[in-house]
Amino acid sequence: MLFLYVLITYKHRPLFMKLFSKILFFLLLIAPPVSAVESTFTNHQELKSKVHAYLTNQLSNDDVEFSINVQNIDQRLKLKSCPEEVEIKAMKDLIKAGRNTVSVRCNSDVSWRIFMTAQVKIFGQVLVYRHPLNKGHLIREGDINLKKVELSTLRATYLSNTKLAINHVLKRNVNRGAVISVNNLSKPILIKKGDTIVILAESNGFKISMKAIALSSGSKGDKIRAKNIKTKKIVQGIIFDAQTIKINL
Repeated sequence: MLFLYVLITYKHRPLFMKLFSKILFFLLLIAPPVSAVESTFTNHQELKSKVHAYLTNQLSNDDVEFSINVQNIDQRLKLKSCPEEVEIKAMKDLIKAGRNTVSVRCNSDVSWRIFMTAQVKIFGQVLVYRHPLNKGHLIREGDINLKKVELSTLRATYLSNTKLAINHVLKRNVNRGAVISVNNLSKPILIKKGDTIVILAESNGFKISMKAIALSSGSKGDKIRAKNIKTKKIVQGIIFDAQTIKINL
């Protein structure tokens, strides 16, 4: 039986091959070219490139250093080719460090809309500590320097202006290289307990000044006690600068 099957198969092989060739030729005639099929759908990579270019343009106006990683589109998603330029718009006015969502829309007869996400990293110069410092330390220029970091990794409010950190006091111990957080700084001490200061009294257009000894320490705007050197009277006043407290008569 096996011999008969092989014989028949071999005998009809030319006929079978001829029929197969005709069927294959017919299928090739009715099937559109691969390039034609692909051209009826939007290229995912092209969309990614357009979103990347859009975000790049938005961030370039801010004069910052950044990197952008646009998500891949699900390959199962078939979007018809848009005869017009697609409309790309961020869901929020401000492009921020971290995850951003972008709307991509085709406004034509083959209308469609998708949402794409992009991870944005923004880098900037921030102040960090040059060495470990203890709580209560008065920050000097030699204690800090600038370092480039990824801003999206920062949880607390940071500083980039040296003047805003110098002469402030640490609320907690800090490590070398730690980013300077506004939350860990207290106002600089302008007057210390025992300092010789001036009490400035004002009332109805006239002023009286007298020397005194500070009985407590404080920053600008703080209320402290002071003793008049001449009368020995103790008064309370608001710190105006490093030598003066003001009182109202």
